[in-house]
Amino acid sequence: MFDLTPAEKRAFEEDGYFLRKDLFSPKEVKEVSDAIDAIYKMSKGLKETQVLKGTQFVMERGVLSRAVWIGGAKPELLRYGTDPRITTPVATILGSKEADQLICQAHFKFPGDGVEYRWHQDSENRGYGTPDWTDVNGRGSYVQTLMAVDPMTADNGPVQFAPGTGKRGHLALDQMEDPSKAFDTSKLVPLILSPGTVAFFGPYVIHGSLPNPSDAPRRIFINGYACPGANHKKYPGDGAGRRIRLA
Repeated sequence: MFDLTPAEKRAFEEDGYFLRKDLFSPKEVKEVSDAIDAIYKMSKGLKETQVLKGTQFVMERGVLSRAVWIGGAKPELLRYGTDPRITTPVATILGSKEADQLICQAHFKFPGDGVEYRWHQDSENRGYGTPDWTDVNGRGSYVQTLMAVDPMTADNGPVQFAPGTGKRGHLALDQMEDPSKAFDTSKLVPLILSPGTVAFFGPYVIHGSLPNPSDAPRRIFINGYACPGANHKKYPGDGAGRRIRLA
């Protein structure tokens, strides 16, 4: 029921990502939003990055940019990481019935907070090309999902993808002085997402986002999965890297 359609398969292979509109209901989005709100309130008074209740609070310039393994402090969010609406497509992409869930994060971007994410590939964060990672399936061995919690618009610092870059493999953008020279910035595609819509994308597609200059928040909920045996490093937070059944 939740497996990839032919159009989604083509989009993933050609563009490096595909979207499933309104995959989660308004009631489910509200549960996620309320939990993320609670996490944000927990960050008040923090001056530097630290772990509280199994969740790492990443502070940048005095504001919370992301909460790593948010399911530590808000366990109710962990069930979304095993929801078949997410795990069935992930199983097809990875070619595996099991995975190690490495990522369970909330990213915050409030008006004027200056939070941005440089152009990157998720393969950088996984440690591709180092002893931390083995590409066991020959296709990157990783897939990430991004749920919009607030409307993601052209005006509030949307995530932008560089279509087609996922076919180029690991580019080590983090070692480049200007990563934007590695791809055609004129072809960037901003994600315009309603709450509950989920993007599925591979480890090599280049993406990033600029600060939020609007008067509306832009929060997202991220879950990421690796083929068993691919990851060799410990991630922050309680339970990171849990083995789950995908299908």
